[in-house]
Amino acid sequence: MSRNNNNISDETLLGYLLMALSQDEQNQIDRLAALDPILNQRIQDLRGLLDPLKQSEEHFEPRADLSSSTMKLIQDAVSEDNSTERSSEVVSMSQPLFECSRTTKLAWLDSLVTLAAGVVILSFLLPSIRVAQDSARHVACASNIQKMGQALTEFAYGNREHRLPRIDVSGPLSFAGVYAIRLKDAGLLPFSHRLWCPAMECVDIDQPIPTGSAFLAASPTTQNNLRYTVGGNYAFTLGNVVDGIYVTPSMDSDNVFPVMGDSLWPIESDEDLGWIHGRNAANILFSDGRIQYVRVDRIDAQYVDNPYLNRAQQQAAGFGLNDSCLGSSFRSPFVPIKFE
Repeated sequence: MSRNNNNISDETLLGYLLMALSQDEQNQIDRLAALDPILNQRIQDLRGLLDPLKQSEEHFEPRADLSSSTMKLIQDAVSEDNSTERSSEVVSMSQPLFECSRTTKLAWLDSLVTLAAGVVILSFLLPSIRVAQDSARHVACASNIQKMGQALTEFAYGNREHRLPRIDVSGPLSFAGVYAIRLKDAGLLPFSHRLWCPAMECVDIDQPIPTGSAFLAASPTTQNNLRYTVGGNYAFTLGNVVDGIYVTPSMDSDNVFPVMGDSLWPIESDEDLGWIHGRNAANILFSDGRIQYVRVDRIDAQYVDNPYLNRAQQQAAGFGLNDSCLGSSFRSPFVPIKFE
C-alpha cells in the first residue's frame, strides 16, 4: 500500500472499512488518517455511504416480485412512447417542438431503464456487502484472539506450573485486564496498543499498554481509567477458587476452559447486554486452542457452563476447577462492580 495518502484508492479504503485488509494495513491507515485530515474525511465519506447497511439488524431480502414489477414499469413506459409515436403520424414532421418532446421522452426512458437496472442490482448487492462486512470483522477478531492466545500459551509454559497471567486477589492489579500488562512485562505482547475488536469503532486504538511499574506509579484516577481499557474489549478468565484458595488456571488442566473472548458487558441485566458482532455473537478462545464463534442467544443451550457466568450466575471467579468465567478488563475476581 503506497505511503502517499492521495494514492490510496477508494477500493482500498472500502476494504479498510469492511475490515478486509491485513492487520498491518488496517493499522497503517489508522495512523495515516490520524495525521491527514483529507484522508480522514475520505474515510468518513465512504463510511457514510455504508451507514444505511447498519440501520437494521435484520437480514434484508429484496421483494420477490421486484424484477417483474420493474420490467412491467419499463414495458408500460415503452407502450406509452409507442402510442405517442403512432399518433404523431398525423402531425406534420416539420414541427420542431414535437421532435424536441420526443427526444426528451427517449432520454427519460433511457434514464428509467438505467435506474431500474441499478435498483435491481443494488437490491442483491446490499445484503452481500453486509454479510461480507460482518464476516471480515469476525475473521479479524478471531485473528486478534489467536495471536493473543499464542502469547498467553507461551507465557504459561514459561513458568513451572504452566499458569496463565496472575490476577491479584486485591490491590491495584486485581482486575482481568492485567493479563495485557503481564504479557508486556514478559516481552510477549503481540500488539503495541490496546486490543479492540474490529466490530467496534474505537478512536483510541493506538493507546499504549503500560508496564506493571508504570501502572503502579500512576495516580489512582489514571489507574481506575486503565482498568477499563488496558485489556481492550476482550474478556479474560477470572480464575478459580479451589478449597477456599484462589488459583490462576493452568494450561496443564484436564478440563477445557475459556481463556479469553469478546467482552460482553454490562451483564447484570438481560436488557443491557452489550454483544459484539452484530449484537448476537462472540468469539471465544478455549484452552485446547479452539476459537468458537458463539451465538449469544444459544449460549446456554450450547454450553453446560456459561463462559461468562460462574455457577452462582455471577461474573466472578469460578467455584472449583470445573467452573470458569470470563470477565471484562475492569472485572475483579471477587469485588462486584455496581452500575448506577
